[in-house]
Amino acid sequence: MASGPFRAVLPAAAAVLVAAAIARAESPDDQFLGLLSKHGLNVGPPDQMIAIAHERCDDDRLSRSSWYIPPFGRSPSPFMVAMTRITNELKSQGLTVPQVGQFMRDAITVYCPGAKDG
Repeated sequence: MASGPFRAVLPAAAAVLVAAAIARAESPDDQFLGLLSKHGLNVGPPDQMIAIAHERCDDDRLSRSSWYIPPFGRSPSPFMVAMTRITNELKSQGLTVPQVGQFMRDAITVYCPGAKDG
């Protein structure tokens, strides 16, 4: 154990280090917005982009199976319908198809790392 003048300094230094580590910890939303910015995807209100990212992850549990209806042909899977809706929403915000793909990857990285990409 430290003695003398260091006895008082050690707890104070430890408190400062813990506080600094907590201050540096980013929320998932901050991480996601940081990735979007890093990839040049600065469109739309942040809260709307976060909501779309959560929607992407929520939709990951949808079925990826399509089905065939004889007179009409193949119907898209519920997952593909949801991804098309999100893609169209992001394109209406000004993103290109490759940027939409990056948005989806950023959402998966932060909010649902176990999800499939597509």
